[in-house]
Amino acid sequence: MTSEDLNPWIGCDKCGVAQAMYLIKLLDGELAFCGHHYNNHKEALDKKAFEVIQLNKVEEEVPQLEKAE
Repeated sequence: MTSEDLNPWIGCDKCGVAQAMYLIKLLDGELAFCGHHYNNHKEALDKKAFEVIQLNKVEEEVPQLEKAE
């Protein structure tokens, strides 16, 4: 399994060329936008969306606790 299997390439619904960086969930469906188009339409999307998910976000690694002996 590769990282591409876990993070499939999703194109921007506005331009279709750039990779989507945001998944916007609306009551009647979903939109995927690149950073440029998300920022251009952010004000309107914030009024309509019930959730915005940042795609391909790398989470910080959680430090492991030391095991008790």
